[in-house]
Amino acid sequence: MEIADKIISIIRENTECKLEIDRDTNFINELKIDSFGRLMIIYAIEDEYSIEIDENDIENFKTVNQIVAALELKYI
Repeated sequence: MEIADKIISIIRENTECKLEIDRDTNFINELKIDSFGRLMIIYAIEDEYSIEIDENDIENFKTVNQIVAALELKYI
């Protein structure tokens, strides 16, 4: 499974979102996921990949693409 597909799956598992999610979907503006929801997604990603994501990176995550880019560059 591609990283983006896994991230989308994690978002679906950790939210009640029924909307279409793709690589460019904005968590805040389009999915209306609050800060707690975003943290739950980050914790699930950290568990999935056995990593710890830097808080500065977390603040910049607004789309699936941004998470994928950070994971590929810094974490996996």
